[in-house]
Amino acid sequence: MPILNRYLLREASVATLGVTLIVMLIMLANLLARSLSAAADGTLPSSLIPAMMGFNAVKLLIYVLPVGLFIGLMFALGRMSRDSELTVLRACGYGPRHLSQAILWLAIPVSLLTASISLIGYPALQQVQSRMIDAARGQQVVNQLPVGRFIEDPSGRAVLYIGSKSGNGYSDIFAFNEPTNGKNTSQKPGVEMAPFGKLMTDSAGHRYVVLEQGRRIQGVAGEQDWSVIDYQTHEILVPGQADTENTQENRKSSLQLLHSNLPGDQAEFYYRLSQALTVLVLALIAVPLAQAKPRSGRYGRLFWAFLLYALYFNLIALMENVIKHGELTLWQGLILTHGAFILLWLWLLWWMSGGSRRLWQRLFRRRHGYA
Repeated sequence: MPILNRYLLREASVATLGVTLIVMLIMLANLLARSLSAAADGTLPSSLIPAMMGFNAVKLLIYVLPVGLFIGLMFALGRMSRDSELTVLRACGYGPRHLSQAILWLAIPVSLLTASISLIGYPALQQVQSRMIDAARGQQVVNQLPVGRFIEDPSGRAVLYIGSKSGNGYSDIFAFNEPTNGKNTSQKPGVEMAPFGKLMTDSAGHRYVVLEQGRRIQGVAGEQDWSVIDYQTHEILVPGQADTENTQENRKSSLQLLHSNLPGDQAEFYYRLSQALTVLVLALIAVPLAQAKPRSGRYGRLFWAFLLYALYFNLIALMENVIKHGELTLWQGLILTHGAFILLWLWLLWWMSGGSRRLWQRLFRRRHGYA
Protein backbone atom coordinates (compact mmCIF):
# COMPACT_ATOMS: atom_id res chain seq x y z
CA MET A 1 0.00 0.00 0.00
CA PRO A 2 1.40 3.46 -0.91
CA ILE A 3 2.63 5.73 1.89
CA LEU A 4 -0.07 8.34 1.24
CA ASN A 5 -2.79 5.71 1.45
CA ARG A 6 -1.42 4.46 4.76
CA TYR A 7 -1.30 8.01 6.09
CA LEU A 8 -4.90 8.70 5.10
CA LEU A 9 -6.02 5.35 6.45
CA ARG A 10 -4.35 6.04 9.81
CA GLU A 11 -5.89 9.51 10.13
CA ALA A 12 -9.36 8.26 9.16
CA SER A 13 -9.14 5.19 11.41
CA VAL A 14 -8.20 7.17 14.52
CA ALA A 15 -11.00 9.71 13.98
CA THR A 16 -13.54 6.98 13.18
CA LEU A 17 -12.61 4.96 16.24
CA GLY A 18 -12.93 8.00 18.49
CA VAL A 19 -16.34 9.01 17.17
CA THR A 20 -17.63 5.43 17.27
CA LEU A 21 -16.56 4.91 20.89
CA ILE A 22 -18.14 8.18 22.05
CA VAL A 23 -21.45 7.51 20.28
CA MET A 24 -21.45 3.91 21.50
CA LEU A 25 -20.92 4.95 25.12
CA ILE A 26 -23.76 7.47 24.93
CA MET A 27 -26.16 4.92 23.44
CA LEU A 28 -25.11 2.21 25.91
CA ALA A 29 -25.82 4.56 28.81
CA ASN A 30 -29.29 5.19 27.40
CA LEU A 31 -29.77 1.47 26.86
CA LEU A 32 -28.77 0.70 30.45
CA ALA A 33 -31.29 3.23 31.74
CA ARG A 34 -34.05 1.67 29.62
CA SER A 35 -33.11 -1.85 30.79
CA LEU A 36 -33.20 -0.83 34.45
CA SER A 37 -36.57 0.84 33.88
CA ALA A 38 -37.92 -2.32 32.22
CA ALA A 39 -36.64 -4.43 35.13
CA ALA A 40 -38.31 -2.07 37.59
CA ASP A 41 -41.58 -2.35 35.66
CA GLY A 42 -41.33 -6.13 35.72
CA THR A 43 -41.32 -6.48 31.93
CA LEU A 44 -37.67 -7.65 31.96
CA PRO A 45 -36.26 -10.11 34.52
CA SER A 46 -33.40 -8.43 36.36
CA SER A 47 -31.18 -11.49 35.88
CA LEU A 48 -31.26 -10.91 32.11
CA ILE A 49 -30.00 -7.31 32.16
CA PRO A 50 -26.32 -8.21 31.42
CA ALA A 51 -27.32 -10.55 28.58
CA MET A 52 -29.75 -8.02 27.12
CA MET A 53 -27.07 -5.32 27.28
CA GLY A 54 -24.75 -7.57 25.28
CA PHE A 55 -27.39 -8.44 22.69
CA ASN A 56 -28.48 -4.83 22.22
CA ALA A 57 -24.88 -3.59 22.10
CA VAL A 58 -24.40 -5.75 19.00
CA LYS A 59 -27.58 -4.31 17.54
CA LEU A 60 -26.39 -0.76 18.24
CA LEU A 61 -23.29 -1.37 16.13
CA ILE A 62 -25.57 -1.52 13.07
CA TYR A 63 -26.46 2.14 13.61
CA VAL A 64 -23.23 3.39 15.20
CA LEU A 65 -20.75 2.13 12.58
CA PRO A 66 -22.17 4.15 9.63
CA VAL A 67 -22.39 7.42 11.54
CA GLY A 68 -19.04 6.80 13.25
CA LEU A 69 -17.25 6.28 9.95
CA PHE A 70 -19.00 9.20 8.24
CA ILE A 71 -18.36 11.76 11.00
CA GLY A 72 -14.86 10.38 11.57
CA LEU A 73 -14.00 10.92 7.90
CA MET A 74 -15.45 14.42 8.06
CA PHE A 75 -13.16 15.20 11.02
CA ALA A 76 -10.05 13.68 9.43
CA LEU A 77 -10.49 15.06 5.90
CA GLY A 78 -11.74 18.39 7.23
CA ARG A 79 -8.58 18.81 9.29
CA MET A 80 -6.39 17.94 6.31
CA SER A 81 -8.31 20.33 4.07
CA ARG A 82 -8.07 23.16 6.61
CA ASP A 83 -4.30 22.64 6.94
CA SER A 84 -3.93 22.67 3.10
CA GLU A 85 -2.73 19.06 3.05
CA LEU A 86 -5.37 18.05 0.53
CA THR A 87 -4.48 21.06 -1.62
CA VAL A 88 -0.83 19.94 -1.72
CA LEU A 89 -1.84 16.37 -2.49
CA ARG A 90 -4.08 17.55 -5.32
CA ALA A 91 -1.25 19.65 -6.75
CA CYS A 92 0.92 16.53 -6.77
CA GLY A 93 -1.69 14.59 -8.75
CA TYR A 94 -3.34 12.88 -5.77
CA GLY A 95 -6.92 13.85 -6.55
CA PRO A 96 -10.41 12.80 -5.44
CA ARG A 97 -10.14 9.45 -7.20
CA HIS A 98 -7.06 8.51 -5.16
CA LEU A 99 -8.71 9.81 -1.98
CA SER A 100 -11.79 7.66 -2.61
CA GLN A 101 -9.63 4.59 -3.23
CA ALA A 102 -7.74 5.14 0.02
CA ILE A 103 -10.96 5.65 1.99
CA LEU A 104 -12.43 2.43 0.58
CA TRP A 105 -9.65 0.48 2.31
CA LEU A 106 -11.41 1.44 5.54
CA ALA A 107 -15.01 1.67 4.33
CA ILE A 108 -15.20 -1.82 2.78
CA PRO A 109 -14.20 -3.73 5.97
CA VAL A 110 -16.59 -1.59 8.05
CA SER A 111 -19.35 -2.23 5.51
CA LEU A 112 -18.71 -5.99 5.59
CA LEU A 113 -18.76 -5.94 9.39
CA THR A 114 -22.05 -4.04 9.39
CA ALA A 115 -23.51 -6.44 6.81
CA SER A 116 -22.48 -9.50 8.84
CA ILE A 117 -24.12 -8.08 11.97
CA SER A 118 -27.25 -6.84 10.23
CA LEU A 119 -27.85 -9.83 7.95
CA ILE A 120 -26.54 -12.71 10.08
CA GLY A 121 -25.64 -11.79 13.64
CA TYR A 122 -28.61 -9.69 14.70
CA PRO A 123 -31.37 -12.11 13.52
CA ALA A 124 -29.64 -15.02 15.26
CA LEU A 125 -29.23 -13.04 18.49
CA GLN A 126 -32.86 -11.96 18.27
CA GLN A 127 -33.99 -15.58 18.36
CA VAL A 128 -31.73 -16.37 21.31
CA GLN A 129 -32.93 -13.25 23.13
CA SER A 130 -36.58 -14.20 22.65
CA ARG A 131 -36.01 -17.71 23.99
CA MET A 132 -34.12 -16.41 27.02
CA ILE A 133 -36.84 -13.91 27.90
CA ASP A 134 -39.62 -16.47 27.48
CA ALA A 135 -37.78 -19.03 29.60
CA ALA A 136 -37.01 -16.51 32.35
CA ARG A 137 -40.60 -15.29 32.45
CA GLY A 138 -41.85 -18.84 32.72
CA GLN A 139 -39.48 -19.71 35.59
CA GLN A 140 -39.75 -16.47 37.56
CA VAL A 141 -43.29 -15.39 36.79
CA VAL A 142 -44.11 -14.63 40.47
CA ASN A 143 -41.17 -12.24 40.83
CA GLN A 144 -42.06 -10.21 37.75
CA LEU A 145 -44.15 -7.47 39.35
CA PRO A 146 -42.49 -4.61 41.23
CA VAL A 147 -43.79 -3.97 44.73
CA GLY A 148 -44.52 -0.53 46.14
CA ARG A 149 -44.66 1.40 42.86
CA PHE A 150 -47.15 2.19 40.09
CA ILE A 151 -47.06 0.28 36.81
CA GLU A 152 -48.50 2.51 34.09
CA ASP A 153 -49.44 1.75 30.52
CA PRO A 154 -47.80 4.07 27.94
CA SER A 155 -51.27 5.19 26.82
CA GLY A 156 -52.21 6.19 30.35
CA ARG A 157 -55.39 4.08 30.24
CA ALA A 158 -54.28 1.53 32.83
CA VAL A 159 -52.42 1.75 36.14
CA LEU A 160 -51.59 -1.05 38.56
CA TYR A 161 -50.18 -0.79 42.07
CA ILE A 162 -48.95 -3.71 44.16
CA GLY A 163 -48.70 -2.98 47.88
CA SER A 164 -46.62 -5.94 49.04
CA LYS A 165 -45.77 -9.54 48.35
CA SER A 166 -47.60 -12.19 50.31
CA GLY A 167 -46.70 -15.86 50.06
CA ASN A 168 -47.26 -17.04 46.49
CA GLY A 169 -49.01 -13.85 45.46
CA TYR A 170 -49.47 -10.17 46.28
CA SER A 171 -51.57 -8.14 48.68
CA ASP A 172 -53.09 -4.64 48.80
CA ILE A 173 -53.64 -4.31 45.05
CA PHE A 174 -55.05 -1.20 43.40
CA ALA A 175 -55.89 -0.87 39.70
CA PHE A 176 -57.34 1.72 37.37
CA ASN A 177 -58.41 1.11 33.79
CA GLU A 178 -60.63 2.63 31.17
CA PRO A 179 -61.94 1.08 27.93
CA THR A 180 -60.02 1.77 24.73
CA ASN A 181 -63.18 1.72 22.63
CA GLY A 182 -65.16 4.87 23.34
CA LYS A 183 -68.18 3.61 21.39
CA ASN A 184 -68.82 0.81 23.90
CA THR A 185 -71.02 2.55 26.46
CA SER A 186 -71.34 -0.57 28.61
CA GLN A 187 -67.72 -0.23 29.71
CA LYS A 188 -66.73 2.70 31.87
CA PRO A 189 -63.54 3.80 33.60
CA GLY A 190 -63.15 2.22 36.98
CA VAL A 191 -60.89 1.56 39.94
CA GLU A 192 -60.47 -1.77 41.66
CA MET A 193 -59.18 -2.78 45.07
CA ALA A 194 -58.40 -6.29 46.24
CA PRO A 195 -56.67 -7.63 49.36
CA PHE A 196 -55.00 -10.46 47.49
CA GLY A 197 -54.00 -11.45 43.94
CA LYS A 198 -51.85 -13.83 41.94
CA LEU A 199 -49.85 -13.48 38.73
CA MET A 200 -50.47 -15.77 35.76
CA THR A 201 -49.54 -15.91 32.09
CA ASP A 202 -51.43 -17.22 29.06
CA SER A 203 -50.09 -19.19 26.11
CA ALA A 204 -49.22 -15.97 24.24
CA GLY A 205 -47.01 -14.74 27.09
CA HIS A 206 -49.40 -12.02 28.33
CA ARG A 207 -49.37 -11.52 32.07
CA TYR A 208 -52.51 -11.12 34.17
CA VAL A 209 -53.14 -10.36 37.82
CA VAL A 210 -55.99 -12.45 39.20
CA LEU A 211 -57.66 -10.33 41.88
CA GLU A 212 -59.53 -12.18 44.64
CA GLN A 213 -62.32 -10.89 46.89
CA GLY A 214 -62.12 -7.48 45.25
CA ARG A 215 -64.38 -4.54 44.52
CA ARG A 216 -64.71 -2.43 41.37
CA ILE A 217 -66.17 1.08 41.30
CA GLN A 218 -66.86 2.36 37.80
CA GLY A 219 -68.44 5.45 36.30
CA VAL A 220 -67.78 8.68 34.42
CA ALA A 221 -66.83 11.86 36.28
CA GLY A 222 -69.72 14.35 36.29
CA GLU A 223 -72.38 11.69 35.80
CA GLN A 224 -74.62 9.99 38.38
CA ASP A 225 -74.56 6.52 36.82
CA TRP A 226 -72.01 4.83 39.07
CA SER A 227 -71.87 1.18 40.03
CA VAL A 228 -70.11 -0.88 42.70
CA ILE A 229 -69.30 -4.51 41.88
CA ASP A 230 -68.02 -7.07 44.37
CA TYR A 231 -66.46 -10.17 42.84
CA GLN A 232 -64.70 -13.36 43.80
CA THR A 233 -62.02 -13.29 41.07
CA HIS A 234 -61.18 -10.90 38.24
CA GLU A 235 -58.30 -10.94 35.77
CA ILE A 236 -56.49 -7.70 34.85
CA LEU A 237 -53.89 -7.40 32.11
CA VAL A 238 -50.60 -6.10 33.49
CA PRO A 239 -49.94 -2.69 31.85
CA GLY A 240 -46.94 -1.84 29.70
CA GLN A 241 -46.21 -5.19 28.04
CA ALA A 242 -46.00 -4.08 24.42
CA ASP A 243 -42.89 -5.32 22.64
CA THR A 244 -42.85 -3.60 19.27
CA GLU A 245 -39.24 -4.40 18.35
CA ASN A 246 -39.41 -8.20 18.52
CA THR A 247 -41.62 -8.89 15.52
CA GLN A 248 -41.86 -12.04 13.43
CA GLU A 249 -39.86 -10.39 10.63
CA ASN A 250 -37.02 -9.63 13.05
CA ARG A 251 -36.78 -13.29 14.05
CA LYS A 252 -36.47 -14.60 10.49
CA SER A 253 -33.09 -15.21 8.89
CA SER A 254 -32.03 -12.96 6.03
CA LEU A 255 -32.15 -15.90 3.61
CA GLN A 256 -35.79 -16.53 4.52
CA LEU A 257 -36.62 -12.87 4.03
CA LEU A 258 -34.88 -12.77 0.64
CA HIS A 259 -36.89 -15.71 -0.72
CA SER A 260 -40.17 -14.48 0.73
CA ASN A 261 -42.77 -12.63 -1.34
CA LEU A 262 -44.44 -10.99 1.66
CA PRO A 263 -44.09 -7.20 1.65
CA GLY A 264 -43.22 -7.19 5.37
CA ASP A 265 -40.35 -9.64 4.83
CA GLN A 266 -39.04 -7.68 1.84
CA ALA A 267 -39.14 -4.46 3.86
CA GLU A 268 -37.16 -6.07 6.69
CA PHE A 269 -34.50 -7.39 4.28
CA TYR A 270 -34.31 -3.98 2.62
CA TYR A 271 -33.67 -2.36 5.99
CA ARG A 272 -30.96 -4.85 6.93
CA LEU A 273 -29.12 -4.57 3.62
CA SER A 274 -29.40 -0.78 3.59
CA GLN A 275 -27.39 -0.49 6.81
CA ALA A 276 -24.34 -1.97 5.06
CA LEU A 277 -24.80 0.02 1.85
CA THR A 278 -24.99 3.31 3.74
CA VAL A 279 -21.46 2.76 5.05
CA LEU A 280 -20.01 2.76 1.53
CA VAL A 281 -22.17 5.57 0.19
CA LEU A 282 -21.58 7.91 3.14
CA ALA A 283 -17.84 7.21 3.07
CA LEU A 284 -17.69 8.24 -0.61
CA ILE A 285 -19.79 11.35 0.04
CA ALA A 286 -17.44 12.40 2.84
CA VAL A 287 -14.53 12.87 0.36
CA PRO A 288 -16.00 15.85 -1.55
CA LEU A 289 -18.16 17.08 1.32
CA ALA A 290 -15.20 17.54 3.68
CA GLN A 291 -13.35 19.84 1.26
CA ALA A 292 -13.11 23.29 2.81
CA LYS A 293 -11.20 26.48 2.20
CA PRO A 294 -7.79 26.85 3.90
CA ARG A 295 -7.88 28.39 7.39
CA SER A 296 -11.63 27.85 7.57
CA GLY A 297 -13.39 26.40 10.59
CA ARG A 298 -12.74 22.75 11.34
CA TYR A 299 -16.40 21.99 11.96
CA GLY A 300 -17.88 24.11 9.16
CA ARG A 301 -19.09 21.15 7.11
CA LEU A 302 -20.40 19.07 9.99
CA PHE A 303 -23.81 20.72 9.77
CA TRP A 304 -24.23 19.45 6.22
CA ALA A 305 -22.89 16.05 7.27
CA PHE A 306 -25.50 15.67 10.03
CA LEU A 307 -28.20 16.96 7.68
CA LEU A 308 -27.30 14.42 4.97
CA TYR A 309 -27.12 11.64 7.55
CA ALA A 310 -30.58 12.51 8.90
CA LEU A 311 -32.06 12.73 5.39
CA TYR A 312 -30.48 9.42 4.36
CA PHE A 313 -31.75 7.38 7.30
CA ASN A 314 -35.17 9.01 7.26
CA LEU A 315 -35.42 8.14 3.56
CA ILE A 316 -34.51 4.53 4.40
CA ALA A 317 -37.25 4.38 7.05
CA LEU A 318 -39.75 5.97 4.66
CA MET A 319 -38.89 3.54 1.86
CA GLU A 320 -39.14 0.61 4.27
CA ASN A 321 -42.70 1.65 5.09
CA VAL A 322 -43.51 2.00 1.37
CA ILE A 323 -42.18 -1.49 0.64
CA LYS A 324 -44.08 -2.90 3.62
CA HIS A 325 -47.33 -1.61 2.12
CA GLY A 326 -46.51 -3.26 -1.22
CA GLU A 327 -46.17 -0.02 -3.20
CA LEU A 328 -42.59 -0.80 -4.29
CA THR A 329 -40.49 -3.94 -4.57
CA LEU A 330 -37.30 -4.61 -2.66
CA TRP A 331 -34.97 -3.80 -5.56
CA GLN A 332 -36.90 -0.70 -6.57
CA GLY A 333 -36.53 0.63 -3.04
CA LEU A 334 -32.79 -0.08 -3.00
CA ILE A 335 -32.22 1.64 -6.34
CA LEU A 336 -34.27 4.71 -5.48
CA THR A 337 -32.81 5.21 -2.02
CA HIS A 338 -29.12 4.54 -2.55
CA GLY A 339 -29.11 5.58 -6.20
CA ALA A 340 -30.22 9.08 -5.19
CA PHE A 341 -27.30 9.49 -2.81
CA ILE A 342 -24.84 8.00 -5.31
CA LEU A 343 -25.98 10.71 -7.75
CA LEU A 344 -25.45 13.25 -4.97
CA TRP A 345 -21.88 11.95 -4.55
CA LEU A 346 -21.21 12.30 -8.29
CA TRP A 347 -22.62 15.83 -8.28
CA LEU A 348 -20.39 16.79 -5.32
CA LEU A 349 -17.35 15.41 -7.14
CA TRP A 350 -18.28 17.39 -10.23
CA TRP A 351 -18.73 20.55 -8.15
CA MET A 352 -15.45 20.04 -6.27
CA SER A 353 -13.50 19.55 -9.51
CA GLY A 354 -14.66 22.93 -10.79
CA GLY A 355 -17.45 21.66 -13.02
CA SER A 356 -19.78 24.53 -12.14
CA ARG A 357 -17.09 27.13 -12.94
CA ARG A 358 -16.36 25.55 -16.30
CA LEU A 359 -20.08 25.39 -17.07
CA TRP A 360 -20.57 29.11 -16.33
CA GLN A 361 -17.52 29.96 -18.45
CA ARG A 362 -18.95 28.02 -21.41
CA LEU A 363 -22.32 29.68 -21.03
CA PHE A 364 -20.68 33.12 -20.79
CA ARG A 365 -18.56 32.56 -23.90
CA ARG A 366 -21.48 31.23 -25.91
CA ARG A 367 -23.68 34.12 -24.86
CA HIS A 368 -21.09 36.75 -25.85
CA GLY A 369 -19.95 34.99 -29.00
CA TYR A 370 -16.48 34.07 -27.78
CA ALA A 371 -14.71 31.08 -29.24
